[in-house]
Amino acid sequence: MKPRSDLLRENKRKLFYKPKAWRPAWLCLLAGIIITLAAVTGYQYAGSSGFCSLCHSMEHVHAQWQLSRHKQFACIECHIPAGNIIEKITYKTRAGINDLVHETLRSYPAYIMLSARGRDIINSNCLRCHFSTVEKTMMIGSARSCSKCHRNLVHGKYLQGGGVKIE
Repeated sequence: MKPRSDLLRENKRKLFYKPKAWRPAWLCLLAGIIITLAAVTGYQYAGSSGFCSLCHSMEHVHAQWQLSRHKQFACIECHIPAGNIIEKITYKTRAGINDLVHETLRSYPAYIMLSARGRDIINSNCLRCHFSTVEKTMMIGSARSCSKCHRNLVHGKYLQGGGVKIE
């Protein structure tokens, strides 16, 4: 027969430690880790240039980018705001849904044009990398856009008609 103190210790442990009661918590933790890993992996893949080139309307743009001096940079480094992660995800989601709708409905215009917001983002990202070059010129104080003069630098001079052609 066990001494009374051992029995009390054993009963207390049984009272507070129930291995089967922790199973849902461990399952939730595991599911949380899996969902987080999937979200991070999906975010990274959706930001890759390979992902951006999957759409028919981006094939020519992607081919020209591969020939440019900026080919080491992913599309999102120029086309997504450089703010905090919430701003990036919000903008990327909104732009992605817009692209998905146009690609699915085959309603892209013949020439894909930058919006005013897109132009501001690109200009801001150009200056993020090239500020030390621009600060020594008359352009630093002006409200001009980098893409005004350097529009064809990354995606080529002769942009073909984009849009989606019915095969």
